[in-house]
Amino acid sequence: MSAALRKAPLVVPLLLVVLFLALRTDSFLSGGNIENVLVNAAIVAVPGLAMTFCLAMGEFDLSVGSTVSLAAVVCCSAIIDGVPVLLAMLLALLAGALIGLVNGMVVTKLGVTPFIATLATLVIVRGLALAYTDGHDQIVSSPALKYLVGGRPLGVPMPILLAVLATALAWWSINRTRFGRWVCAVGSNREAARVSGLPVDRIRIAIYVLVGTAGGFWGLLIASQLQKGNGQLGLGFELDAITVVVLGGTALLGGRASVLGTVLAAVLIETIRNGLNLLNTPPAYQRISVGLLLIAALALLGLRRRVTAGPATVPAAVKEAVV
Repeated sequence: MSAALRKAPLVVPLLLVVLFLALRTDSFLSGGNIENVLVNAAIVAVPGLAMTFCLAMGEFDLSVGSTVSLAAVVCCSAIIDGVPVLLAMLLALLAGALIGLVNGMVVTKLGVTPFIATLATLVIVRGLALAYTDGHDQIVSSPALKYLVGGRPLGVPMPILLAVLATALAWWSINRTRFGRWVCAVGSNREAARVSGLPVDRIRIAIYVLVGTAGGFWGLLIASQLQKGNGQLGLGFELDAITVVVLGGTALLGGRASVLGTVLAAVLIETIRNGLNLLNTPPAYQRISVGLLLIAALALLGLRRRVTAGPATVPAAVKEAVV
């Protein structure tokens, strides 16, 4: 039991929150409400899993929220112009991948720090989305696009099914593939990984492309929910993506990833948001709760580092990656 809790420490706080809300509200444990929580958690978890790779690499991407906006705008505008829905969705994903590629190239080839590079991209991409729409909503009525969130294959809501598939793929990639070991090795000690012969720049670029594509997919999910795209979508979404990863136990400085932790953190955050709604709490406090959770997670990570700090050695992740 203790070993399981160490691997998934958010299980206990999640159960406590569920118990509290079950006692304080009459509708929290209703089937429809639980499904709503899981669907919203799944929508956050999918891009959060991509961000897990980025933080495991020792970096992060602040442009995800703007990527959501641009992807939604590209998809909805294309549908309005008569482009087939599947092609419009592909264009949105390509837009996200292109943003990720630009981030990766700026970081690796120009040597700009990820914070500055992705902060600049955040501003630029948001401006592009606003300019492209001239500040107007791109409203669509597309059953095919709506299916991305509203579909129920095998009776399971589509976002939950997608999140399960993404979780399985992310876990396998991190724990069972050479690429996953490489990512953690780069996050553990980039220079040691480079000296060991790992293609560090290509790994970093690939992860930024992954995060950008996931941001594009997030934009598709939001466009599917709202049936529209505009330049204001995705504001603050980068905070959500980073929070679920850090809260889930992935090392902020790199070298370690927790796929299950990211998913549980997404469920915890959406459970808290849902509970605040049921308790008629003003929306502003939902953002405050996410910020407080991020601070708490960072404080716990700092405490864990101080407790477990030992003499400097060659990182185990680097040793494993070159085997």
